[in-house]
Amino acid sequence: VKKIKNVKAHYLCPASEIVTGESRVFNIGRHSIGVFQVDGEYYAIRNLCPHQGGPLCEGAGVFDQLEAEVTPDRKACPWHGIEFDIRTGQCMFRKDWKVKTYNVYVDENDNLMVELPE
Repeated sequence: VKKIKNVKAHYLCPASEIVTGESRVFNIGRHSIGVFQVDGEYYAIRNLCPHQGGPLCEGAGVFDQLEAEVTPDRKACPWHGIEFDIRTGQCMFRKDWKVKTYNVYVDENDNLMVELPE
């Protein structure tokens, strides 16, 4: 995730509350984001599918059991199944669609933090 100017770090929850393969949606001001943990790494993406505005991060967690070639680092929209790479926000179906990603990290107190534009 690239660094952007004028960002503010926001507390989400203790890092231990989000385990591998699970996600959680957080609403902070005008931002609705989904936070995922995959193999010990945390990722945050905007909770809005660019297809028809569906809640991308709601519903089932990260999909890894579908018949298609889906890995634990992808998220499928619960409305139509369109997949996105949660690390980059890139749509796996249409290269011109991308979901905003945010810098998320664990601080010195084991709190999960996300950086959002002010």
